[in-house]
Amino acid sequence: MISAAHLRKAGHNVTIVEADNRVGGRCMTFRNTPDKRYFEDSNLTAEAGAMRIPDMHKLVHHLIDYTEIEKQLFLNSSISHKDALSGFVSDPELYSKDDTSGAHKYFKGDVNIDKGVFPDPSGNNFVHVNYHHISRKTYESTPDIAQLLEYDLTGDEKGRARQLLDAKIGWLMSLVNENPLTAWPYIINAFGEFSMRRFLKEDFNKPKYQGQDFQDSTFMSPLSENAIEFIGVMENLESRMSYSFIQSFIELAIIKPTTPFWLIKGGTDKLTDAYYQKENLEQVTFLNQTLTDLYRTDCGKIKIKTKVSNVSATDSAKDQGVQRMLASREWDEVIVTIPFSCFRLVHVWPKFSQGKRQAVRELHYDAATKILLEFRERFWETDQEIFGGGSVTDLPNRFMYYPSERMGSNKGGILLASYSWADDARKWDSMTEYDRFCYALDNVAITHAVHADDATYDERIKAQQRIKDLCVFDPELYKDDQDQIIGAATISWMNNPYAFGEAAIYYPGQLDLFHRSITRSEWDSSEGQPIAHFAGEHASLKHAWIEGAIESALHSALVVNENDLPTLSIH
Repeated sequence: MISAAHLRKAGHNVTIVEADNRVGGRCMTFRNTPDKRYFEDSNLTAEAGAMRIPDMHKLVHHLIDYTEIEKQLFLNSSISHKDALSGFVSDPELYSKDDTSGAHKYFKGDVNIDKGVFPDPSGNNFVHVNYHHISRKTYESTPDIAQLLEYDLTGDEKGRARQLLDAKIGWLMSLVNENPLTAWPYIINAFGEFSMRRFLKEDFNKPKYQGQDFQDSTFMSPLSENAIEFIGVMENLESRMSYSFIQSFIELAIIKPTTPFWLIKGGTDKLTDAYYQKENLEQVTFLNQTLTDLYRTDCGKIKIKTKVSNVSATDSAKDQGVQRMLASREWDEVIVTIPFSCFRLVHVWPKFSQGKRQAVRELHYDAATKILLEFRERFWETDQEIFGGGSVTDLPNRFMYYPSERMGSNKGGILLASYSWADDARKWDSMTEYDRFCYALDNVAITHAVHADDATYDERIKAQQRIKDLCVFDPELYKDDQDQIIGAATISWMNNPYAFGEAAIYYPGQLDLFHRSITRSEWDSSEGQPIAHFAGEHASLKHAWIEGAIESALHSALVVNENDLPTLSIH
């Protein structure tokens, strides 16, 4: 949509072919419609896909301003009841001028995160691991937290998981902050073949940087297996230990305690829908058409074949007519935005370059699964004073997020009961949706039940049942009617037929091996100009983020418009 809108403004005629029956891709929001009822309260919505936008992603914020939709802060950390109702969440204080003099650079319009301005975390959310149940406040204040949680760490490894992780990667973060133009090539060259696990196991007491021994006081010796497990569980890295260190390093630079995030009020799909409507893209968009063939004619033109994605009795004739019309047309250039995980199923002729073909075959796409449950009472607020943020557990749910919208409401709300990646997600993917809801609810109840530390098994079950009774989803009610479930929603992006995965997440070595091939244009027209271009989050260095998709889309549009521009770089 971004590429098409800008090319239209430049005078080009464009056509959008979309496999789904909606626009937005992995910006998808669960909401009640005439055809599908997810929730008992039709005022509630929940994110199936993108749910938070870093303050630093200015292209997305420009689109939010352009479409005039509302946004508010997304809380990665729980805050106090007073702060939740203060108005700061919906109208935060912003920096009034640029300041790039210190280590923490900020610019005019960024959220002010100075102490006393950005709400302090309340610490009321939970850590539930190794059968120990504590508040985040206890986690942050206990000197030997690893011993309390039975991770048996000694010596220099005592501390919280993020402290251990920051100590291990801190010297690289400082290099990037000091001079990113020299630091990034060094990091990619030195650690591009490293997995996250390998990096944590390596000894970096005297690493070489630009031919010099890098002297630093931070802890850079190998971490023990217990420390690696501790970091993996607490920092959501356990299921991605075998993935590229560079990929995780980039993510850790974004998702950190000091990063402000935003959300779209009422659902992220409001952004994509508003942009679609504002740019009048309905005039040039054909939905429900899955690309099957992409080929270049002898005259250097582009042709395609499609199939109807979902055949319906009412729209069958119309969809087949669109299918025939698309097959009869030809275009000068094409921008392929299909995830490579799906694009592998498209017949392409003549063949693309070897690097592109290898990238299409091998680029890794990660699994991600969400399970959402509706509760008639916001018990996390009324019972435990948890407002926003999330809790972590080593139970299958892994990460739970509390809604940042409508905090303090006396009505119900939707809890993101489980957000998991990679192998953690694949275990859920093997279940029916009904079973996902049942197991997720069990673990929500275990994590939030109020009882004494020495409570008996029966007392614990009774306390857990109180939480379950507040859930709209009733396992007994829907056991024999699983197609009519209300009060729950779930999505597996690995099982989604238009995504085949949450996002491109590099394996070790894939950034250096594939990035240029992914972004490189293919084929030549009769005049010798490249005519097949590629966009999407996978064609950026901001995998899994809306910003990456926009960035690559703008790049592709500029290339099509024949501006002489370099390919995307790491700078």
